[in-house]
Amino acid sequence: MQKKESDFWSFVAQPKNVFWQIRGIILLCFVLWFLFAPEVDHRVWILFYAFLVYAFGFFVYINKSRVKAGPTYFFTSFLDIVLITFLILFTRGKGSDFFLLYFLVIPFASYAGGLWAGFSLAFVSSVFYLAINRPDLATLPANHLFVKIAILWAIVVAFNAGIKNLERSKAKLLRMFDILNQRTSELEKSQAQIETIYETSRNLGEILNLEEVVDELLNIMQKILGYQFCSIFILNHPNALSLLGEIKEGKKIKYSEPVKERLNEILRKVTAGKPVRIFDLTNDFGYEKESDGFKSLLAVPMISRGRVIGVLKAQSKRRGAFLDQDEKIFSILAASAALALENASLHQKTKELTIVDELTGIYNYRFFIEKLSQEIKRAERYKQTLSLLMIDIDWFKKCNDIYGHPFGNQVLTDLAKRIRESVRDVDVVSRYGGEEFAVILPQTNKKDAQMIGERIRHRVESNDFVVAESGAKVGVTVSLGVATYPENGTTPEQLIEQVDQALYLAKGRGKNMVCAV
Repeated sequence: MQKKESDFWSFVAQPKNVFWQIRGIILLCFVLWFLFAPEVDHRVWILFYAFLVYAFGFFVYINKSRVKAGPTYFFTSFLDIVLITFLILFTRGKGSDFFLLYFLVIPFASYAGGLWAGFSLAFVSSVFYLAINRPDLATLPANHLFVKIAILWAIVVAFNAGIKNLERSKAKLLRMFDILNQRTSELEKSQAQIETIYETSRNLGEILNLEEVVDELLNIMQKILGYQFCSIFILNHPNALSLLGEIKEGKKIKYSEPVKERLNEILRKVTAGKPVRIFDLTNDFGYEKESDGFKSLLAVPMISRGRVIGVLKAQSKRRGAFLDQDEKIFSILAASAALALENASLHQKTKELTIVDELTGIYNYRFFIEKLSQEIKRAERYKQTLSLLMIDIDWFKKCNDIYGHPFGNQVLTDLAKRIRESVRDVDVVSRYGGEEFAVILPQTNKKDAQMIGERIRHRVESNDFVVAESGAKVGVTVSLGVATYPENGTTPEQLIEQVDQALYLAKGRGKNMVCAV
């Protein structure tokens, strides 16, 4: 309720709205006069029509773009003074209540146009009022005319004094808000830094994927610490660093293959285990040649189990961008990052030993499920499509029964090779189980996935498999199912279910074909 009232008064107090409120009050005064006056001078009707004409004209004019409001309000207020003066003259002269309208128009002129606008119209109205009452000046007491005029001038002075006081109060309030916002920002930054320490120690320790660790570190440095230029390096051996990811002008960049970095003087010092913080690179003779336009720098080592494994580096084009607090927070982040990167690296090496199918040399089911989940998340993040192929060998049991299991294993191995040769390097080929294979096709729509599936099907059908013992050539065919993210599902389970249905459809229609759902 208080907010609605505040919005109402904020709307009412705008100069444009006050301007039209005064038009409305003048119009109301005309209406009341016509209703209750014992008789109406026809000249009042003329003034009424004149008021309607110029009020409508200014309504059209003031709603145009690029109209200077101040001069417009002043000129309209002047016309109002003229109108009010004639109303006083044509009604009851010195005793006319229309004099009170001066007290509306002149303060508004001061409000919209400033002190001199108010004084100018107060002077004009005083002259006009004295002019129309000139015949009675000699006989009337001073309080009949001059007191009214004095009150009018006093209102202008008081009104402008009040406005200036409000403006000073507003300026003080704005300065106070600026200081408060600055203090609040500092408190929020400190709070964010405290949360960074906690979240980094908790979240980074739970991430076992190297790419995700790098991504999370870049997010922390950019979004929480606010660094627009920063880098993550891994130490390969004492004289070589590799760049895993960086932020350039607020843009996050990750490298699937680490980029070798020259071990310059700054990085060499950090890899020795010492943080480096430079307030002004342009005045530091030892580092000026390496500044690349940056004015300040902060670099800290990532140390795990007493050994430096990498470097976190932040740069800024502003002098003195990094303070003692930044170095402390960055060092804490580096310690957590070192542990997370080392854990992820060890996990990756262990994982590589368990993700390959021993017979075919391609990825196994476990890796396929994990990779599919990752690719779906990536597709969702970047608003891309993703397709999944499921491949099944036709009559595989019959082939085993006739030619033996060694030939069946040979078919599985050769088929895996032909599938790999038919797809891109970014596509993930896996053995799903038994005689079934799965292919993850990132950034691929359904139509293109069907074309890839048809290419695999044709490659298998057109090239016979040779029995090693007898040299006999055996024709083998495959059936393929296609499903696409997000059209056929948004989770690994949904996509696998849909691609299975597509494969069953291909089997049911006679095998040796590609079907999609």
